Amino acid sequence: MTLENINPRNVNIQKNNFYSRAIEITTIILTVLIPVMFYPYLIRIFNPPKELLYELLVLICLALWGFRLTDEGKLQFITTPLNLPVLGFILICILSLLWSVSPSQSLLELPLFLAGLVLFFVLVNNIESQEQVHHILAAVLIVGSVLGIYGILQYLGIDFAFWKANIGRNQVFGLFGNVNYFAEYLIIPLTVAVPLLFAVRKKLVKILLLIGIMAMGTALLLTFTRGSYLGFAIALIFMFFLLLLWEGKYFFKKYRKIVLYFLLIVVAIALIVIIPNPLNEKGTAIYKIKERTSLTRLTQDSSIARRIAIWKFTGLMIKDNPALGSGLGTYPYHSLRYQAQFFAQADNRSIYPYGIAAQAHNEYLQLWAELGIIGLLIFLWIVARYYKYAFAYLKREKEKQKQIPAMVIGLMGGVMAVLVDALFGFPLHLPASVSLFWLAIALTVVVIERESYDKTKIRSDLSGKQKKDNTAKKYKENAAKKKNLLVKFKYLIYLTIIVATVLVGFMLIRPLVAEVHEFYALQNIEREDFDRAIKHYEETLKWNPYSGMAYFNLGQILAQRGLNTVAIEYFEKAAKFMDHPDLPENLAYLYIRKGMLAEAIPKLEQAILYQEKEKDRAPLYSDLGKLYLQSRKYSDAEVAFRNALKIDNKKVDSHLGLAVALLNQNKKEEALKELDKVIELAPDSQEAEQARDLLQQIARERLKAPVMK
Repeated sequence: MTLENINPRNVNIQKNNFYSRAIEITTIILTVLIPVMFYPYLIRIFNPPKELLYELLVLICLALWGFRLTDEGKLQFITTPLNLPVLGFILICILSLLWSVSPSQSLLELPLFLAGLVLFFVLVNNIESQEQVHHILAAVLIVGSVLGIYGILQYLGIDFAFWKANIGRNQVFGLFGNVNYFAEYLIIPLTVAVPLLFAVRKKLVKILLLIGIMAMGTALLLTFTRGSYLGFAIALIFMFFLLLLWEGKYFFKKYRKIVLYFLLIVVAIALIVIIPNPLNEKGTAIYKIKERTSLTRLTQDSSIARRIAIWKFTGLMIKDNPALGSGLGTYPYHSLRYQAQFFAQADNRSIYPYGIAAQAHNEYLQLWAELGIIGLLIFLWIVARYYKYAFAYLKREKEKQKQIPAMVIGLMGGVMAVLVDALFGFPLHLPASVSLFWLAIALTVVVIERESYDKTKIRSDLSGKQKKDNTAKKYKENAAKKKNLLVKFKYLIYLTIIVATVLVGFMLIRPLVAEVHEFYALQNIEREDFDRAIKHYEETLKWNPYSGMAYFNLGQILAQRGLNTVAIEYFEKAAKFMDHPDLPENLAYLYIRKGMLAEAIPKLEQAILYQEKEKDRAPLYSDLGKLYLQSRKYSDAEVAFRNALKIDNKKVDSHLGLAVALLNQNKKEEALKELDKVIELAPDSQEAEQARDLLQQIARERLKAPVMK
């Protein structure tokens, strides 16, 4: 047996061709169905079904790999420079469950993150030919092109009737439900297609690639998504330098016509954009692109200010848990708290827009916040090893088989586009984008490993041959031992894989079924059929006991029916799994109704910080002051009432409450002014009557006081 015979790539290829082909087909199905998948009977009709499909198809691929290893009778894995960092990332994601501030949310997020990492190992160990890589990439490019054409039609107003409620740039969303999600998907197949256009020789394929590039590129422009523009632009520049690295000084000789045409197109586009003409008049697509990318828009756009605010309070999260983070998937669980903390500092509330941040809009900051600096560094380790590995291949690749290196360059560019876009978005949390990201990394490794294996030569010296023969002998002996053990329990292992796949698949399906029941619950609430809504929410919680929104909405229904004790229980359960702007306020007033002042005060303080509009904080400050009065915390009550009056100086009950707080601190002169203000603002009100009573009481006390001689 020679060294070539023991290479992991040369193991029963014909015998196990079925498994390799099955994994190839499943991967193609993944690339085709995820971008187009949606389910109308969900509140979020796009992302959840895409996530579920992604996770289930990767699970099927993993099961097929398990069958293959069992059938071969030996456990073996392709050794690549990325194995260790990818395994490290899997480990840190799983371990974060141990220290997560919300283990349930980490558990729900875990499948989305693990799916890409598992897909990497499955493809690297099972895709055995360049032809299979071509098939997978062809599927990616075809679907991307079709969706690009669909995006153009959407911009022109040609769409299905049930999508036509969307207007403006938001109408160009493909089948992703969000214009930004669509753009973050398009940049990957678009980037991969560009180098292949130069490399392929068949004219028909070139024409089809050109049509696809034009369709995807136009659709990307019509999304007006600046982060994706930047990602694609930097990826193009990056791929240009990769082509220079590979081709060297021959690049301009080979592609001088293409470079010249490209420069002419760039100049023409620049002139069309800069010089006033009918194509860039107000209302045209070019005008909108120019406006969205202008320096004025970039410095004044509220979305930019909002992102800056998010990044800043994400920094507060990181500061609290810098090493290990708060746990995978926990960012939305406590982002409102950190936003409130950030807005409480200096004049931040008036400078930055308010919002609800489910994502950090920067994958690197979010990885740091959730997995700590350790998780972030492991991810960057994967990226660094990937590019080092691919660069090394391009440097040593001297045989100018243009299509294979161009394929590698395109895949490297696609990964780069995602990494740049991740500075402003969250492509690693979107199933269509993250699946292509890990697919691109895996296929790069497959192409290089396949090429390296095909070009392996065996040395002819005697000592080298003896060493290889000894290695082969040891390998054969170890493989035989493993094979005997696996063969002995072959059918039991098959059964175990099937049962495990079904059980895991069932667990993955549960959250989606829960969301379907949640959808019907909301439908019934709109029809004011609260009994049926309650039943659907109960079903929601059976399928997903971690659904904070189901607990929250049930709490609201029960509170409206006066079932305060049960409503409190549901709101408290909701707080374990989610945060919501209205949750602290709802709990606070239920606690007040039950006379639980100690529990109500911190919730009311939190509710004040969660309010979007400053005017909505005034009544909450006033109610907080009243709670402090009942608790005999008069100085705290004074602060609360003064805060209410800073927002609304005509709030009568706040003036009265402040007067009471001042009287109890023996600040009578200030209290008198507040009582006079109450009478002045609302002379016929109940508060005015109370103010007069207090004034009379103060007057009587003064009459009784001894006269100083």
